Parts: sequence; structure tokens; C-alpha cells
Amino acid sequence: MATTYSCDCGATLGAVDDLIRESTPTGRSWYCRYCRSPVPGSVGERLGHVRDGSPTDRR
Repeated sequence: MATTYSCDCGATLGAVDDLIRESTPTGRSWYCRYCRSPVPGSVGERLGHVRDGSPTDRR
């Protein structure tokens, strides 16, 4: 299974830092941080658990 997602704007989303998460009454919605396009929930949940490897990543 791939650990990246190609957004419609051309950005490659590979970690939770590339996403915006919004809580809704029915769950969560995920959006591209760069263009605010919706990201499928299954992709958002998967990438929400991926570490980006930066020194400040404490997940």
C-alpha cells in the first residue's frame, strides 16, 4: 500500500503535516494543506498515522 497520495493540485501528501483535519459531527474530514481540496477519508486516516521523520515529530 502506498504511503503517499497525489492531490489534484499536484502536491504529494505523505504525512499528517500535509493535511488539515476538521472534526465533524459524523467523524473527520481531511483536506490538502496546500489547496484545501478534500482528501478521501481512508487516505487521510492512513496518512494521519505516518511520521514525517522531522526532529520535532513526537507522534
